[in-house]
Amino acid sequence: MSFLNFLGGFAVFNMVCDMFSSKPRPTYIPQEDYYDYDEEDYLYSEANSEYIDALQNRVDELELRLDEADLRSKRYAEIQDRIDELQDRIDCLEEWEDIQDELDDLRDELDDLEFDRDLYDDLDN
Repeated sequence: MSFLNFLGGFAVFNMVCDMFSSKPRPTYIPQEDYYDYDEEDYLYSEANSEYIDALQNRVDELELRLDEADLRSKRYAEIQDRIDELQDRIDCLEEWEDIQDELDDLRDELDDLEFDRDLYDDLDN
């Protein structure tokens, strides 16, 4: 328990020192300190798109086999189940891509807001 008390005391000490410190603290992270997601996102989306295409090709192959199978056979049911599984995976990946696109849009908006803030701060100085 004494180690936790030490950590708590250290945290309180740092807060008090920060309150009385005369050096200004940034209220936001400058834009150049952000991680650049563009290249990683591009590579991920390319790989994801290729994977979705490969899954869709597999679904197409299975649908051709499904046309050849007897409607009442066990094989028909197995192929249909596999098609459903692959289609669910494709839908999930496409939903994930949509979420990533929304995150990219939010990052762009944040960058724009920070640019506006920097411009406003430069005008004030």
